[in-house]
Amino acid sequence: MNRAIISFERSTLDNIHQYSLDLLSDTGIRFPNQKALDIFLDRGFKVDGETVYFDRESIETALETVPEAFTIEARNPEKSITIGGDLYRTAPGYGPPFIIESSGEKRHALLADAHLFYKLVHTSKYLDFNSSLVVQPHDVPAEQAHLDLLLAAMTLTDKPIMGSSTSERAAVDTVQMAQIVWGALKQPVMISLINSLSPLQYATEMIDAMMVFASSGQPVIIHSACTLGTTGPVTIPGSLVISNATNLAGICLAQLIRPGTPVVYGLGGNPTDMRTGGYVNGSPEDVKHVAISPAMGRYYGIPSRSQGALTESFSLDYQAGMESAMMLTAAAISGAHVGLHACGTYGSMLAMSFEKFIADEELCGAVKKVIKPVSFKEDTFALDLIRKLAVSGSYLTEDHTLQRCRSEFFLPKLNIRTEYDNWRQMENREMVARASQCIKDRVEAYQKPEIDTSTTIALEQYIDSQR
Repeated sequence: MNRAIISFERSTLDNIHQYSLDLLSDTGIRFPNQKALDIFLDRGFKVDGETVYFDRESIETALETVPEAFTIEARNPEKSITIGGDLYRTAPGYGPPFIIESSGEKRHALLADAHLFYKLVHTSKYLDFNSSLVVQPHDVPAEQAHLDLLLAAMTLTDKPIMGSSTSERAAVDTVQMAQIVWGALKQPVMISLINSLSPLQYATEMIDAMMVFASSGQPVIIHSACTLGTTGPVTIPGSLVISNATNLAGICLAQLIRPGTPVVYGLGGNPTDMRTGGYVNGSPEDVKHVAISPAMGRYYGIPSRSQGALTESFSLDYQAGMESAMMLTAAAISGAHVGLHACGTYGSMLAMSFEKFIADEELCGAVKKVIKPVSFKEDTFALDLIRKLAVSGSYLTEDHTLQRCRSEFFLPKLNIRTEYDNWRQMENREMVARASQCIKDRVEAYQKPEIDTSTTIALEQYIDSQR
């Protein structure tokens, strides 16, 4: 079943693909990494300095070996997830260096904040896996932060993890720590984000990380995006071509490293605010990129990634709700398989908020309910019951209702459904206050998932050896 509501003409996708091939052939993609350049040279690609040129056959050959779906094994097998098919998987924010408190004050993120976010992920009904860099902790040396974050992700939760792609060292550490937990990596146990640079290039450290993960058979999200009017064309079609070409080159490298490496296709694009020169999240143009990414993924027969609940707002206000809902809903109904930044981000991904995390989490649940197919099994039509009750309308006490009333509808925990007088008398009438109470309740109820003591000791010893 294809759950995409937003669709594009095949001819449009053909044009994006063909123009991308033209760019790959005559302009090329910059790979400032000698190991990658050596791979391309060994396979007969045309290389000029750090620029690699691609022909149609090499791209088509690479796409043929990318799986349409794959499974990521969690530490708790019951929480393993499949990427692809008709499923929409979500993870929280990725990379913000700051926290915005409920008061509106901004402060540096700390390792303790990451720990709290991981506990919220572990107890979430709607988030499927962890971000590797939910915040950038200010109180840990930057070159070592990935070690502490990986340890927390592997021990405070038992859901699937993301690998750290900040450097080759971080990627190697991710793989080696994963081997301590899972043993020989015979299957995917993580997914990692590889971002390109616009226009038409990759950063050295991202190439290094991709090579480590692909060599280990671990999935990567290859994501390209530009800021319309500054790092790419001001028009959406131009943005799509420049990003798609860069994506295809990255996919090709991943398959040259190890054919069959699982890849998720990611594509984005943000307009430039011509008044300030900054890029804008949560805009209608952003939403259009969110919609086209799954379409291109289906065109190539591979899973796709979208942006999540992004906003330019710095508070849990109408703007934050509008922009976040617009982004997340567009991704879900367009058929995206993976949503990063699904919970907690403010202001162009500058900061994370615990209260917005809770609000976005409920949004994730509602959106997943929206895209869940309606069951049309025979008993759902309830024809016998309709005939029995006829015009009486007294369905509330019937067994058909009682058996389904707790699961048929989406039941929010944060949003208010009450009468006006009750609302006026509520102690926590504002959403921020209700979200804060929810965080407190979740933390008090949190129970650390079981993990073998020897595994924890081995992880800690590995980290000590790398400091």
